[in-house]
Amino acid sequence: MKRSSAGLVLALVALQLTPLLGAITGIVIKAGTAIQQPLRNARLELTGGAGTVLVTRTDANGKFVFSNLAPGEYGLAVTCDGFIRQDFPKKIVLGRGQQAGNILFELDPAPTAAGSVLDSYGEPIANIVVEALRRSYDVRGNSRLARAATAVTDDRGGYRIFWLDPGEYFFYAASPLPDGTEAQPVRVFAPTYSPGVSTPDDAKPLRLTIGREVRVDFRLQRAALWSVTGQTMIGMTGRSVAATITATPPAEAPSFSRYRAQSSMTPYPGLFSMENVAPGSYILMAKTGSGGQEMTGFQRIVLRPSAFIPPPAPPPKYTVFLKLSPPLSVNGRLFIESRETVDLREANVTLISTDPDLPSPRSVFARPDGQFILTGIVPGSYVLEISNLPQDLYLKAARFGAEDILAKPLTLETREAANPLQILLGSDGGRLQVSAYNDKGETHSGAHFVLVPDVKRRDRREQYRVATSSENGQAVLRGIPPGSYKLFAWEDLEANAYLSSDYLRTYEAFGVPVNISTSDNPPVSARLIPKE
Repeated sequence: MKRSSAGLVLALVALQLTPLLGAITGIVIKAGTAIQQPLRNARLELTGGAGTVLVTRTDANGKFVFSNLAPGEYGLAVTCDGFIRQDFPKKIVLGRGQQAGNILFELDPAPTAAGSVLDSYGEPIANIVVEALRRSYDVRGNSRLARAATAVTDDRGGYRIFWLDPGEYFFYAASPLPDGTEAQPVRVFAPTYSPGVSTPDDAKPLRLTIGREVRVDFRLQRAALWSVTGQTMIGMTGRSVAATITATPPAEAPSFSRYRAQSSMTPYPGLFSMENVAPGSYILMAKTGSGGQEMTGFQRIVLRPSAFIPPPAPPPKYTVFLKLSPPLSVNGRLFIESRETVDLREANVTLISTDPDLPSPRSVFARPDGQFILTGIVPGSYVLEISNLPQDLYLKAARFGAEDILAKPLTLETREAANPLQILLGSDGGRLQVSAYNDKGETHSGAHFVLVPDVKRRDRREQYRVATSSENGQAVLRGIPPGSYKLFAWEDLEANAYLSSDYLRTYEAFGVPVNISTSDNPPVSARLIPKE
C-alpha cells in the first residue's frame, strides 16, 4: 500500500509538472455573402508562445487547426490570394490545456487595376512596365511616390495588377530599361503618369475600394534615348580620377536594371559616356578604389522625355561632373543639461539622409560618457535622430560648429568633418499616458499615437512623440519637451505622414490639446481616426 501510494503521488506530481497543450481552431470565409463561402488554402500565421512562427492552411471547408500549443499569448493573421490580409483584433491567451475555438475570419476581396497600353497610333505595346504607386513621406514630411505593385503588358498591350490594399493609388507606365545585352537600341516610350501626364505633380490619384476593379489605360509617345556624358574627379582637389559609374532608377522608378560606364585616365582623364539611356530619374553613383582608398560620389539626374527623331539625328545629351570623396566621419558627444551622472550606453545616434534614395550611415551607440563617432558618411544633407534615451531625457539642442542642426539639416561636404557634433539632452522631459477609443467608446489596440507640437515648432522633427497602443488601447509617451501639443490617434498611419503640414491639416479637428509642464501629466484620451 505504501509503495502504491508513493507511486500515485509521483504520478500526480509528474502530471502537474507536464504542461497540458492547447489548440486554436477556426474558419476562414468570404465576407459579404448570404451563404457562407469557405476559403480553401488560406494561409494562417501564428506568432508568440515559444517564439516560433507556426503556419497552417485551411482545408476544403475553410477550417484550420493549430494544436499542441504551450500556454501563452498568440497573435494570428491570415492571407489568401485575391483577398485583403487580416489580423485577429486581439491576442489569444491560452492556459494549460486550453482551447480557443470558433475563431472566424471574414475576408474582403482585394481591389484590382487593369487596362491597356497603346502607342500614338493606337497599336498595343507589349512589355511595358505598369506600376501602382502610393504616396509616402520622407524624414522631413515631403511627399513622394513609392512602388506598391507592378505588372507587365502582354502581347495585346493588356495588364492586370491584382490583390491591392484599398486606398489611393497613382499609376505609371514606362518602357523597361535595357539590360545592356541588346544588339540594337530598344524602342523606348516616354514615362507617363495617369491621366496622360509626364510628372508626378500632375498625376491624379484613383481610390480603390474593396472588391472593385478600376480601369487605367495609357497612350504612350515614343521618346528619344539620351547620351549621358561627364567626368569623374576628386572632390577635394578637382583632379580627374578613374571610376566605375552606374545609373540606377530611384525606388519609385519602374526598373531594377542599371546602366554602367567606366571612366579611365587615358586618353581622356576621367571622362565617361553612357549611350542609349531611357528618359527618367536616376541616381548616378561613381566609385573608385584608386590609391588604395575607396571613394564614392552621388548625384540625382532627371532625363526629360524628348521627341523621337530617327537617326542620323544626334541623341539629346546630358553632361554631369561627379565629385568623389572618401567616406566622412563625425565625432560627437551627448551632454546632459542637469549634469547628473547617467549611463548613456543605450543611447542610439543616427544621421538620416534627407534624400531617401541616397545612403545613410549606420547608427551607433554612445559610450557611457556620451561620446560617439559616426563613420561611412556620404557627403549630403542629414537630419539627426536620438533614440533609446534613458529616463525622460530628450534631444534639446544640437550644434555642428556654429550651425544649429535642429533648425535645418546638417550638410556635410567633401571634406573630413573637423567640428564635433555637440548634443544637449534636456532633463525636464514629461511623461504622458494616452489611450485611443472608437466611435463606440471602446479602447483600440494598435492605434498610432502622435503627439504634435504647437504650430511654431512643427518644423522641428525632434519635438514629435509617437507610440502604438497595446492590447488595452493605451501607451506611454516619454521624454516630452515642455510645451503645448495636440494628441492624435490614427487607426492606420503612413510613416512620417504626420510631418506633412498638408496631411496634418486634414485631421486637425481630431487633435486633443495637451500641455506638458511636469514629469507626470494627467492621462489623455483621443478619438480614433479611422482608415480612409
